[in-house]
Amino acid sequence: MINDFYDILNTLGYHHPFHPTEVHMPIGLVVGALILALVALIFRRDRLLLTPRYLIILAFLWVFPTMLLGIMDWQHFYGGAFILPFKVKLITAPILTVLLGLAVFLGRRYGSTSMKVLPVYFLCFCAVVVLGYFGGQLTYSGRTISGPEKYMTGQKIFSAYCTTCHPGGGNTLAPDKPLLHSPLLKNQEFFNMWIRHPASPMPAFPPEKISDAQARDLYDYISHVIMGK
Repeated sequence: MINDFYDILNTLGYHHPFHPTEVHMPIGLVVGALILALVALIFRRDRLLLTPRYLIILAFLWVFPTMLLGIMDWQHFYGGAFILPFKVKLITAPILTVLLGLAVFLGRRYGSTSMKVLPVYFLCFCAVVVLGYFGGQLTYSGRTISGPEKYMTGQKIFSAYCTTCHPGGGNTLAPDKPLLHSPLLKNQEFFNMWIRHPASPMPAFPPEKISDAQARDLYDYISHVIMGK
């Protein structure tokens, strides 16, 4: 069912993860709520405290579809691999949800001007900083090595499915077994067999996720661009 959703997106020309388009909403709302609450308390503008309360309510509502899309992206693009950034995000996101719910509850019970709400806003801010940091690790620590135009298709496939665990030809799960110069790349046939039936914790990439033609493009990119860097 998840793959069907992404297949529909692919037919519409959208080939990227969906979670990053939504994650900035709760993060921005939480940051804005904390800043406005501090400004209101420092300058004694009690009426301004209504705004951060509304921002927190919006963040609480938006965090649910954001988490759902994050789990879907994780399953589709990363095969549910339990690498460190995902472990941290899977723990921190529910904590943030609980904190947002607590902030909404305290704001309703004690009022927007209560000092009891501000520490929870700060904890929400800390949670989104952690989520943003490890989300950034997924995005930037695995920057894909660029190659000639003829390897661009393989580069896109590598960027979508491989670069998080194998940034620059390395291996974040097993640093002593880098992709670079791996015996698993000795020929196309062996490479195809490996990606279809890999050893744990690497997720499998069946033909419906990476076709045989795409596997050839991916192998060519790894062999000529990453191995030749």
